[in-house]
Amino acid sequence: MTEGEPSQSKLEDLLVDEEQMNEELLTNLLADYVGIGSDSGSLVPTPAFEELTAKQQIVVVLLAQRARHELEMVESEQLTPTEISEESGIKTGTIYPSVRDLEDEDIAVGNDGSYHIPPYNFTKAKQFIRGDV
Repeated sequence: MTEGEPSQSKLEDLLVDEEQMNEELLTNLLADYVGIGSDSGSLVPTPAFEELTAKQQIVVVLLAQRARHELEMVESEQLTPTEISEESGIKTGTIYPSVRDLEDEDIAVGNDGSYHIPPYNFTKAKQFIRGDV
């Protein structure tokens, strides 16, 4: 290092605010498919949501649950298949095999019968919803 050069490492240029990045990605991804009721916290699907496959809708519902959790509207970022059904209108008989597939595809993570999508899978979830996978 020469005199007058800043002591900051170039590697520090790689540092990002993970929470802000995840929030932006989540917002941009969900805005096309659902809104969240400001008073009720209920999901408000858009016409584009209805055009998705059941598995894609499940991914959107799980991501929306994460958003509601971040907004402190719900206690948990996880949903059971029954709760996913209540939020999406998809029959539970379709949800059970779909969430297992999403877990096998490393998009959703299961924990004692509840599922969520962790931030490190947001990009993969986005590609899945957009049909890029």
